[in-house]
Amino acid sequence: MTAVQALQGIHLLKDLDAATLSVVGAAASTHTFDAGQDICREGQAADGLYLIRTGSVRVTKSGSDADVVILGSGSHFGELGLVDEAPHSATVTASERCEMIKISTTTLRDKLAANPVAAAAFYRAVARSIAKRLRVTTDDLAFARQLALEQHRH
Repeated sequence: MTAVQALQGIHLLKDLDAATLSVVGAAASTHTFDAGQDICREGQAADGLYLIRTGSVRVTKSGSDADVVILGSGSHFGELGLVDEAPHSATVTASERCEMIKISTTTLRDKLAANPVAAAAFYRAVARSIAKRLRVTTDDLAFARQLALEQHRH
Protein backbone atom coordinates (compact mmCIF):
# COMPACT_ATOMS: atom_id res chain seq x y z
CA MET A 1 0.00 0.00 0.00
CA THR A 2 1.38 3.41 -0.95
CA ALA A 3 1.47 6.38 1.44
CA VAL A 4 -1.25 8.09 -0.60
CA GLN A 5 -3.49 5.00 -0.39
CA ALA A 6 -2.93 4.76 3.37
CA LEU A 7 -3.84 8.42 3.83
CA GLN A 8 -6.99 8.04 1.71
CA GLY A 9 -8.21 5.49 4.27
CA ILE A 10 -8.41 8.23 6.91
CA HIS A 11 -11.75 10.01 7.02
CA LEU A 12 -10.18 13.48 7.46
CA LEU A 13 -8.20 13.15 4.23
CA LYS A 14 -10.61 11.15 2.05
CA ASP A 15 -11.60 14.10 -0.19
CA LEU A 16 -8.07 15.35 -0.86
CA ASP A 17 -6.56 14.84 -4.31
CA ALA A 18 -3.47 12.73 -4.89
CA ALA A 19 -1.16 15.75 -5.21
CA THR A 20 -2.25 17.13 -1.82
CA LEU A 21 -2.02 13.67 -0.22
CA SER A 22 1.51 13.37 -1.59
CA VAL A 23 2.49 16.63 0.12
CA VAL A 24 0.93 15.47 3.41
CA GLY A 25 2.53 12.05 3.01
CA ALA A 26 5.97 13.66 2.85
CA ALA A 27 5.49 14.57 6.54
CA ALA A 28 4.23 11.11 7.55
CA SER A 29 5.79 8.31 9.55
CA THR A 30 4.27 5.08 10.85
CA HIS A 31 4.22 4.05 14.50
CA THR A 32 2.84 1.12 16.47
CA PHE A 33 1.49 1.44 20.01
CA ASP A 34 0.60 -1.43 22.34
CA ALA A 35 -2.55 -1.55 24.46
CA GLY A 36 -2.22 0.77 27.45
CA GLN A 37 0.56 2.85 25.90
CA ASP A 38 0.07 6.62 25.89
CA ILE A 39 0.36 8.15 22.44
CA CYS A 40 0.24 11.72 23.70
CA ARG A 41 -0.35 13.28 27.10
CA GLU A 42 -2.47 16.21 28.14
CA GLY A 43 -0.31 19.32 28.56
CA GLN A 44 2.58 18.06 26.39
CA ALA A 45 3.61 20.07 23.35
CA ALA A 46 1.56 19.08 20.31
CA ASP A 47 3.89 17.57 17.74
CA GLY A 48 1.65 16.15 15.08
CA LEU A 49 -1.59 14.91 13.65
CA TYR A 50 -2.23 11.25 14.39
CA LEU A 51 -4.17 9.06 11.98
CA ILE A 52 -5.45 5.68 13.20
CA ARG A 53 -4.90 2.98 10.56
CA THR A 54 -5.84 0.04 12.80
CA GLY A 55 -6.92 -0.31 16.42
CA SER A 56 -8.64 2.08 18.78
CA VAL A 57 -7.71 4.72 21.36
CA ARG A 58 -9.25 6.28 24.46
CA VAL A 59 -9.22 10.04 24.86
CA THR A 60 -9.29 11.19 28.51
CA LYS A 61 -9.05 14.46 30.45
CA SER A 62 -7.46 14.82 33.86
CA GLY A 63 -10.01 15.15 36.63
CA SER A 64 -12.63 13.10 34.78
CA ASP A 65 -13.48 9.45 35.31
CA ALA A 66 -15.21 9.10 31.93
CA ASP A 67 -13.56 8.79 28.55
CA VAL A 68 -14.05 11.86 26.38
CA VAL A 69 -14.35 9.61 23.35
CA ILE A 70 -13.11 6.35 21.89
CA LEU A 71 -11.72 6.60 18.35
CA GLY A 72 -11.19 3.72 15.95
CA SER A 73 -9.65 2.92 12.59
CA GLY A 74 -9.93 5.77 10.10
CA SER A 75 -10.19 8.39 12.84
CA HIS A 76 -7.67 11.05 13.78
CA PHE A 77 -6.63 13.33 16.62
CA GLY A 78 -4.13 16.12 17.20
CA GLU A 79 -5.45 18.46 14.53
CA LEU A 80 -6.00 21.31 16.98
CA GLY A 81 -2.26 21.57 17.55
CA LEU A 82 -1.80 22.17 13.83
CA VAL A 83 -4.07 25.19 14.10
CA ASP A 84 -3.38 26.82 17.46
CA GLU A 85 0.01 25.37 18.50
CA ALA A 86 -1.33 24.83 22.04
CA PRO A 87 -0.34 21.76 24.09
CA HIS A 88 -2.42 18.57 23.85
CA SER A 89 -5.81 19.13 25.49
CA ALA A 90 -6.24 15.46 26.44
CA THR A 91 -4.35 12.21 26.91
CA VAL A 92 -4.73 9.57 24.20
CA THR A 93 -4.04 5.94 25.12
CA ALA A 94 -4.08 2.87 22.89
CA SER A 95 -7.01 0.62 23.84
CA GLU A 96 -5.49 -2.18 21.81
CA ARG A 97 -2.48 -2.55 19.53
CA CYS A 98 -2.66 0.39 17.10
CA GLU A 99 -0.95 1.21 13.86
CA MET A 100 -0.76 4.97 13.46
CA ILE A 101 0.42 7.45 10.87
CA LYS A 102 1.90 10.53 12.48
CA ILE A 103 2.04 13.71 10.43
CA SER A 104 4.81 15.87 11.89
CA THR A 105 3.60 19.41 12.57
CA THR A 106 6.94 21.02 11.74
CA THR A 107 7.54 19.04 8.56
CA LEU A 108 3.95 19.48 7.39
CA ARG A 109 4.08 23.25 7.87
CA ASP A 110 7.28 23.41 5.78
CA LYS A 111 5.76 21.27 3.01
CA LEU A 112 2.50 23.24 2.94
CA ALA A 113 4.33 26.59 2.92
CA ALA A 114 5.92 25.51 -0.36
CA ASN A 115 2.55 24.45 -1.83
CA PRO A 116 -0.28 26.95 -1.16
CA VAL A 117 -2.84 24.96 -3.18
CA ALA A 118 -2.23 21.85 -1.07
CA ALA A 119 -2.21 24.00 2.09
CA ALA A 120 -5.64 25.45 1.28
CA ALA A 121 -7.11 22.01 0.59
CA PHE A 122 -5.56 20.44 3.70
CA TYR A 123 -6.60 23.22 6.09
CA ARG A 124 -10.12 23.24 4.61
CA ALA A 125 -10.38 19.53 5.45
CA VAL A 126 -9.11 20.21 8.99
CA ALA A 127 -11.58 23.11 9.42
CA ARG A 128 -14.48 20.90 8.29
CA SER A 129 -13.44 18.22 10.76
CA ILE A 130 -13.20 20.70 13.64
CA ALA A 131 -16.59 22.19 12.69
CA LYS A 132 -18.17 18.72 12.70
CA ARG A 133 -16.74 17.94 16.14
CA LEU A 134 -17.91 21.31 17.46
CA ARG A 135 -21.46 20.61 16.25
CA VAL A 136 -21.45 17.22 18.02
CA THR A 137 -20.08 18.84 21.19
CA THR A 138 -22.80 21.52 21.06
CA ASP A 139 -25.50 18.84 20.71
CA ASP A 140 -23.98 16.83 23.57
CA LEU A 141 -23.83 19.92 25.80
CA ALA A 142 -27.45 20.81 25.05
CA PHE A 143 -28.51 17.24 25.87
CA ALA A 144 -26.52 17.22 29.12
CA ARG A 145 -28.01 20.56 30.20
CA GLN A 146 -31.52 19.29 29.43
CA LEU A 147 -30.88 16.19 31.54
CA ALA A 148 -29.58 18.33 34.40
CA LEU A 149 -32.67 20.56 34.26
CA GLU A 150 -34.99 17.54 34.30
CA GLN A 151 -33.15 15.99 37.24
CA HIS A 152 -33.27 19.30 39.13
CA ARG A 153 -37.06 19.48 38.64
CA HIS A 154 -37.58 16.04 40.18
